[in-house]
Amino acid sequence: MVMGGGWNRREMLATLGSGVAGTLLPPRWAALDGVQGDSTAFPLEAAVSAYRRAAAAGARGFTSTGLGRDAYLRIIGGIVRFFATAQDERGAIVDPYEGKERQYSTPAFALAGATLCAAKPDPGLLASVIKAMQASCADLADGKAADGHADFFTVLLMHADRTLAPLTGEAAAAAWRRDLARIIPEKIYRRQPTEKTINNWNLVALAGEWMRTRAGLGASDGWIEASLRRQMPLFTECGMYRDPNDPMAYDHFARLWALDVMDEGYRGGHAAELETILERGAWASLLMQSPWGELPCGGRSAHHQWNEAEQAVTFESFARRFAARGDRVAAGACKRAARLSIRSIGRWVRPSGELWIVKNRMDPRLRHGYESYSFHSQYNLLTAAMLAIAWARADDTIAEGPCPAETGGFVVALQPAFHKVIANAGGTYVEIDTGADAHYNPTGLLRIHHRDVPPETLSDGVSAAAGYTVPSKPDRSMALGPAWRDRAGTWHALAEHAGADLDPPGFTVLGATAAHVEFEIVYRGRLRGGATAVVEHVTITPGRVDISHRVEGDVAAVRQVWPFLSTDGADPSTVSLRNATARVTRGGGTLHFTAVTPGAAVSRLGVSLPGRNGLMDGCAAETAERTMTSRVTLRRS
Repeated sequence: MVMGGGWNRREMLATLGSGVAGTLLPPRWAALDGVQGDSTAFPLEAAVSAYRRAAAAGARGFTSTGLGRDAYLRIIGGIVRFFATAQDERGAIVDPYEGKERQYSTPAFALAGATLCAAKPDPGLLASVIKAMQASCADLADGKAADGHADFFTVLLMHADRTLAPLTGEAAAAAWRRDLARIIPEKIYRRQPTEKTINNWNLVALAGEWMRTRAGLGASDGWIEASLRRQMPLFTECGMYRDPNDPMAYDHFARLWALDVMDEGYRGGHAAELETILERGAWASLLMQSPWGELPCGGRSAHHQWNEAEQAVTFESFARRFAARGDRVAAGACKRAARLSIRSIGRWVRPSGELWIVKNRMDPRLRHGYESYSFHSQYNLLTAAMLAIAWARADDTIAEGPCPAETGGFVVALQPAFHKVIANAGGTYVEIDTGADAHYNPTGLLRIHHRDVPPETLSDGVSAAAGYTVPSKPDRSMALGPAWRDRAGTWHALAEHAGADLDPPGFTVLGATAAHVEFEIVYRGRLRGGATAVVEHVTITPGRVDISHRVEGDVAAVRQVWPFLSTDGADPSTVSLRNATARVTRGGGTLHFTAVTPGAAVSRLGVSLPGRNGLMDGCAAETAERTMTSRVTLRRS
């Protein structure tokens, strides 16, 4: 559920009682007044309306990014040229750290490289791209896709075919097209619509099958429709996709390929539903994007650069769609959001031209923050391939306008699916996980972003049960949130409580305008250490976040933990502690954490806990009272 604009408390509570943003779609949708949609109102409509009002007033300090389509090519070029040196004689891309081909690296190279060659002829590179295309198409048809990832090959190869075929001789294109025509989806793909459970893999495969069928290289209409019938119930009323355990990255990943189906001309039996779903999802993504262009963290594959690349595809596509309708505000927001996404990725280019695939600057050999399936080659090249699709969709005649990440004035509460609260006032952005999957995140406030402070300063928490790769397991979970001491002297943190420990949270919006957002979350459930409830009160104004935690029950003391990044692997933060304020400076921006509760004792934890962005430390502000309040201010140094 969301709120935005001048709602009074009675209206808010009445609306909050009408449903939650995480609920699943009804079985069928109907067209109303010529607009595709279902009988259930779009849960994010209030936030969209609030954004439109704020955009009409203009975002403070708004200036154009100055970026255009060439920004995509610059990043694609660095990645492709780096990996061209890693190609074997057969044409496969060999991962420099693994010593072998990984997943869909080679077809992604073919697509990204074809895009570069189409934009600017390069005979040497073109020869490498043709070899990659030929090897990938043959491997796919022969059932030999690297690491069993055939489901991802076809859509990349079909996009590559469109761009590459005009650059090559007819004989070369005919040869790989013969291979593409040999695909039998029931035999080639690992994820089938007949399986008991289904996930994003099947959506990627069906996007490829739609393009292959439309190009006359197959006839998979029945398989495509069967797959869509299985996929449609996984979308929520907000247009978000529920991959297992609700990871934020794979919500958007799945939607990207569903959108690709529509952009490539699908008009079958599910087209009307998909159009509504995808537009709702595009608005959800606009509202959830941080002012630094980042996709929300949460769950597996978070903080990977392809998270922002998938945003760029969606936003470029919808910039065109909204512009075609004459909706300049929405089109400008999407154009701006796409450019914020590409600017975010541009911060992570390595000296050798490719990317750090996760948002830290640790040596890639350490795999710090990687999933078990993350590899330097496949996730660099997936990012490049997505950017190639975004480049093809981009229309530089559409002007940037303020986007929701910069205007704010709303709260998005995703419950129970995704278990997140995302709020923004005037470009000061907060993300809270209200019931974390402990393999990836702690429960609590994960992220505060503002354009004046590098985002990784506070962009995630630490989980003691982290399932991603870190040099050693953290000895505790840590998020910005409360801890309490029991009568035996042991400290317990909300961050240590996973979603399975907690009841569905209570959530109340107390105000939402571009200048002031205020809300309250109440946590109950199997709280340890004598606590019976935690009441979290958050107020956001531009450049400032005030956070209060009240711990109810039989507890001896309360503290707030203030986490921050101590190093990303290359650049340490500068930290000082004076009186009741901790000052953390990175890259020309500073976070100030200040204890507001009178008499609170503030101390530095002095820890070095591994998280996605590097190593984290923190401070703690402690009181003998049951309520602890602090203030976070964000500003240029």
